[in-house]
Amino acid sequence: MAISKTISRTGETREITLGGNPGAEFELYIKQGSNYYNFDTDNFQTAVKILKTEIPSNGVFRRDVVIPTVTSNTSYDFFVRPIGSTTSNIVTTNEQKIGTLFQKGAVTATFTTTEDTTLSIASALTGGTLTKANTQLSQTGAVTEASGLLVYIHTIPTWDIETGGAWTLSNTVKTTVDRFDKTIVHVADGTNIASGHSVTGENIIDEITVSAISGNKVTLSAAQRLTDGQRLTFSKNEWEFKNISAKAKGSGTTSVTMSNTTEVAKVGIADITSELDIDEYVSVKPNAFPINIDCPAGGNVAMEAHEACTNFLGELGDIDANLETKTFKIHSIPEAATSSAAIRSGASVIGTLSLGADEAMGDAGGGAVTYTAHALMEAGDTDIFFYKTVDAQSSPVTSSTTQGKVTVTIV
Repeated sequence: MAISKTISRTGETREITLGGNPGAEFELYIKQGSNYYNFDTDNFQTAVKILKTEIPSNGVFRRDVVIPTVTSNTSYDFFVRPIGSTTSNIVTTNEQKIGTLFQKGAVTATFTTTEDTTLSIASALTGGTLTKANTQLSQTGAVTEASGLLVYIHTIPTWDIETGGAWTLSNTVKTTVDRFDKTIVHVADGTNIASGHSVTGENIIDEITVSAISGNKVTLSAAQRLTDGQRLTFSKNEWEFKNISAKAKGSGTTSVTMSNTTEVAKVGIADITSELDIDEYVSVKPNAFPINIDCPAGGNVAMEAHEACTNFLGELGDIDANLETKTFKIHSIPEAATSSAAIRSGASVIGTLSLGADEAMGDAGGGAVTYTAHALMEAGDTDIFFYKTVDAQSSPVTSSTTQGKVTVTIV
């Protein structure tokens, strides 16, 4: 049976390679529907065009074929017929077809922003599309809350080519074959490969996908003839992306502005929709940004949360627009379960705070809290407590209990 392979709609030059005895004569022709490939002009035409040639002295016939860019699905059939006394051991169909090249038509990558709560997302963020490689999509819109509550930015979404980061179906994994057996391929690293991913590579024939993945063991949708060390690419519908990024501003107001910029590195073979779920990045809960501070062994350290915290831009300081009306309170005091010194020693070796749980640190974090290290704590030990913030709306909202983590390192 002839083999088949699928490529994207983008035109490319492909090499035909046939091996045999020097001087063996044969005919080669390529059909696209009822059209024939003209080997002189590198175009398809209605008139029959057949290349009559022979295997050269080195035993390998090579010829480049120019595949055009298309806008709809099409296919190309490749035929080889021996001439005179030449015999062929090439696997063909009854029509002497050696293979079919399928080419996909226009496909679209859609980038949308979603949420699962009461946030409202501007339409400008919910349907941007790209159909070509190396072109940029820019989306900017407002994120609000249905009843007019304040909205806060907690972190900025990030993207990574291997994981896809905050954007679904956007990752690309490149790895090598360690060993294989028909549909079973053991790769050097199966991390981030998912069931349903398309598989491409020099020796991958037809549209192959991942049927199952377990560690570094990948099950393919059909048997292949691969080589050890061969490089494979795994992605959703063969799409490859680059430079996906986001920006956001307006934290602590009724309207957060979010901007997304996306670029396609390679157009795939089927439509795809990549989603950015902003619920973990934006919410109606005020920020209590994380804090990392050092405390001398046997000593103490004072901090004001609004200055010592690291905000969503990675800079020091609380930058919520409503900072001046936020109230800062102690949420929890140090506990043995989170003190590395207590865990190390098996005793209740924890630091102490100058304020108790739920005591106010002052408006806008203006009141300092002092942490005092336990006498048995050593350099390198860590201790943890939490603070929280409450905004000043008609119905005040308190920060998430997972925010406001203060990590103290003994130095």
